[in-house]
Amino acid sequence: MRKRLLIALAAAACIVMVRGVHAQGGFDQNALVAYLKGVYLESEDNFADAYQYYLYAAARDPENPRIVLRLSKVALRIGDLEAAKKYCEDLLARKAYGSDARAVLAEVEYRLGNRESALALLMELRNDAEISPFQILKFIAKVNLELDRPGEARRILLEASRLPEADFYVFYELGLLDADAGKTDSALAALGKALEIDPDFINARIARARLLLGARRAGEAETEYREILRLEPSNREAIEGLAEILFMERKYAEGAALLAPLHDNGSLDDRGELIYGRFLYKAGMNEQALSVFGGLMKKTGEKPALLRVVSEMEIEQGHFRTAYGYLKRLIELEPDRFENYIGLLLIFYGGTEGPSGPDETIALPEAERRAYLAKAVERAGDDSPEDNFLLGSILRKAGETEEAERFLLKAERLDPKNESLALELAMLYGHSGRYDDALRRVIPLYDKDQEDPALANLYGYLLAEKGEKLDLAETLLGKALGREPDNGYFLDSLGWIRYKQGQFRDALAIFLKALDRAGGDAVIWAHLGDTYLKLGEPAKALEAYEKSLSIDPAGEGVGEKARKLKSDENVR
Repeated sequence: MRKRLLIALAAAACIVMVRGVHAQGGFDQNALVAYLKGVYLESEDNFADAYQYYLYAAARDPENPRIVLRLSKVALRIGDLEAAKKYCEDLLARKAYGSDARAVLAEVEYRLGNRESALALLMELRNDAEISPFQILKFIAKVNLELDRPGEARRILLEASRLPEADFYVFYELGLLDADAGKTDSALAALGKALEIDPDFINARIARARLLLGARRAGEAETEYREILRLEPSNREAIEGLAEILFMERKYAEGAALLAPLHDNGSLDDRGELIYGRFLYKAGMNEQALSVFGGLMKKTGEKPALLRVVSEMEIEQGHFRTAYGYLKRLIELEPDRFENYIGLLLIFYGGTEGPSGPDETIALPEAERRAYLAKAVERAGDDSPEDNFLLGSILRKAGETEEAERFLLKAERLDPKNESLALELAMLYGHSGRYDDALRRVIPLYDKDQEDPALANLYGYLLAEKGEKLDLAETLLGKALGREPDNGYFLDSLGWIRYKQGQFRDALAIFLKALDRAGGDAVIWAHLGDTYLKLGEPAKALEAYEKSLSIDPAGEGVGEKARKLKSDENVR
């Protein structure tokens, strides 16, 4: 039935054609039959055979432009570009079917690599009423994109997007152009329109997910990646993107479960195996993680990325000596990489929990430590808030206050909403006696989360150091100790408030209790020494100061106080 209908339609079209073109004479019946067969075969996508029938029809009726037009289109379909071009030029010379001929010729020139010629033909057709304006605009935009003219391509695509026929391609390309130009909101809107038209358009979802992740809208990016995986469960980019989000969100067990099937069937590449191992490690599945890393090490050797993650794992477990060996090897392999030095500095300057035992302690000369620190300073990324934050924090611990402030302020400019960074700056300013600068960063943090005992403690301690609003400071420490009554550092802050209030006996009792909870803290011993001095017990004060100096030989002002007491003959 379908074949008979097609033949009847083709016959009707051909009769109209014949009447229009050959009104003065008869029509070759053999040409008509060949033409009809060609139309039918073309409708069945059998272009090679259709072409042969059209050639026969043209030989029987060489003056019929409709047959020549069909020949041009089918020649284009079968890849005979020179023939298609010849037929189009023939039609243009006859001034017959000029619009269709130019459209076919534009496609021919495009396929021949003559994009400027194709564009010139398309511009002639742009306002041609006989050709679909939408398809022409799409083609013009495509050529401009390939000629690296994004501004012109975007202008044409915007025009096409306003037409009723606007399809997902137009909005997708608009989205990509706006994304490249940094116009995230309009890019997301355009890609959203593409997905309204075709919700299963995977490439648009991937582009949207990338943009959302770059804009730190991880929740929305996660939704997109999960939808992609629903449509295409093996999509590698969606798996990797979702894994990245799960790692950021610390959903380590879920990330491990996501990658486990790919690991089991051997379809993870080396980078995927590394990520899988990290998930396992962070999820507390250390044996499985070590198995993955061990397999990778055997396969790839001492690759820097693998050494980095294994050294990080060893640092977190307190295996400093083992981590030190890996990090030294990393520096040999990549002497200019900032992260390799940071690992060592975290060990040296107390950026970790501490060694797992005496055998894991690393003791290096101060000159060697400083050399690593200087190399890290040289290699920190100017545009990386994380690099500057880490380095500023380490410099603070190393006593390099001015340098620490420089890097921390740079990090703050790059990432002004980072609360951990604000806290680090507050501690730096607190230790430097710049209490107003410290309070300017702590107060907003406390106002945002008044239930955080650490923030209440720091706020109260800074007020005590400044010697003002001591009633508020006491209230803040009451809140902190209400949450953690045995926290030695909180007790020290309360003792310091009592000291500033002149209640030295109360302060003494509190400091002794604090030392019972956190006896290895140099500051608490120094506070105890100050209190003994106020109570007229210099010998006990000296003993407390010397204990403080044994923990932190560089303790600010403590050494001078101890020297003065030692020079007093009545102390011993």
